[in-house]
Amino acid sequence: MGTGHVFVVQGLLEHLDCDAIVVPSDPEFTIEPDWHAALRLDEGGEPPARPERWEEHGYGRAGGPTGSPCPPTWFVDAVWGPGRSARAAAQDLASRLAGALREIVEAGLEPQHGRPHTLVAVPALGTGGGGFDTVRGALIDLLLQTCQDAVDDAPLDVAVVAKHPADYSAFQEIRRRRPAAGRDLSPELQDAAEELAARARQGELALFLGAGVGIAAGLPSWDGLLRRLERRTGLAAEDLAPLDRGELLRRELGGSVGDAVVAELAGADRYGLAHAALAALLCTETVTTNYDDLYELAARDAFQRPISVLPGVPVEPGSPWVLKMHGDVAHPESIVLSRSDVVAYDATSRPVSSVVQALMLTRHLLVVGASMTDDNFLRLAHEVARFQDRDSRTHDSDGDTLIGTVVTLTPKPAQERLWRGRFRYLAASDGGTGAERARDLAIFLDLLAMLAASRDRYLLDPRYEQMLSEDEQHVATAARALAEAVARLPGDGATAWAGLRAQLRRLGAEPGD
Repeated sequence: MGTGHVFVVQGLLEHLDCDAIVVPSDPEFTIEPDWHAALRLDEGGEPPARPERWEEHGYGRAGGPTGSPCPPTWFVDAVWGPGRSARAAAQDLASRLAGALREIVEAGLEPQHGRPHTLVAVPALGTGGGGFDTVRGALIDLLLQTCQDAVDDAPLDVAVVAKHPADYSAFQEIRRRRPAAGRDLSPELQDAAEELAARARQGELALFLGAGVGIAAGLPSWDGLLRRLERRTGLAAEDLAPLDRGELLRRELGGSVGDAVVAELAGADRYGLAHAALAALLCTETVTTNYDDLYELAARDAFQRPISVLPGVPVEPGSPWVLKMHGDVAHPESIVLSRSDVVAYDATSRPVSSVVQALMLTRHLLVVGASMTDDNFLRLAHEVARFQDRDSRTHDSDGDTLIGTVVTLTPKPAQERLWRGRFRYLAASDGGTGAERARDLAIFLDLLAMLAASRDRYLLDPRYEQMLSEDEQHVATAARALAEAVARLPGDGATAWAGLRAQLRRLGAEPGD
């Protein structure tokens, strides 16, 4: 029996860190330009050779030169062939995907970044030019079941990657209808995911992200980064506190310490499952102590719009932003690493502190991947707690002043006791290696993202009409007719009704690819 998991993320195949990918093709093995980036053809990669027995199976591993910059790739014929009913053609596609997943298991790929299971990324096969528009809902149901069957039979994880919001919304709606949703988690974690998802849907949630978010994407923890830098300089400073280790490194490296940090993080250019799940919550306000830019990449894919990175970039009204509290790889001189950096922080970065404290007071802060030992963050939290204690109006009905929820990789009983009434603690894992704990965190965040996902992005998309009841189909038809009428309005009339048209388009009235 397998112990794998099926994840669903909104993003781009070429941006997700994984061990293998599945790419759609047609019976003639035509590779559409949309998949060139995933195959790294836009970076000088050679076109893949047709898999052996392609005509017979309709799936197979790509041939080609070794050392390719893209992950091992399997192709699947994702086109509705002639002479088959829609349902039969969808079953055929699901069977070809099942064959590809079996081959991936048999290939014995070595999981990267210490992952306990091989992770394969699968796009929404057949939902582009495959010709399955009349059975789109039934097709993605089959794709999900095929992936679930594969992970039930082998130690394999599958990430279904949906590029378009309507596809992502439909995938998550079908997952919610399955009784097995969340079965890998304890009742406590399931209940917490329900509550946090409700906050995300209502716009009450803000994010605070630490280094633990990036472990599964090959990024080091805070301690791991210090160790890397110490090896680079030949220092042995484990007997010092972390900030003092950073201080010694800064003295040793001088003005090049920021460049050294950037060099140690340079290898990770694809976001992990945790990044993707957190970005899918569509929280418009995020604070991070991480220097890397992987969360911003995931957020751009999820929001499908630019993300402002603070400090330094103006924020458009209503647009999402990320505050880099301790610096950014794009600006090595901004990196906060040492005790002297922290001592000077309040004097040099008071506006940043004010933004973080405003979120603590006005949002529910979801803290993920942070050790809760960062001096700057703890000082700000203690100041907010003292302010709340002085003003009884900030207390809820139970007398608590909850700032947020901390999701840790393992139980932290002492920290939980210390912050009781201020932060709720949730342990996503109860042990294992660092990579195993990171996977447990990703599974919890996957449930949270599923529960928080919009349930309406596909409602007016005619390609998903089969997912609606008969009454809903009548409403959807009327709504699409209204959208067409609004689109025909001339001049000022069109401007006055632009808001309604935008909302109808958001619900799928004018579907894209």
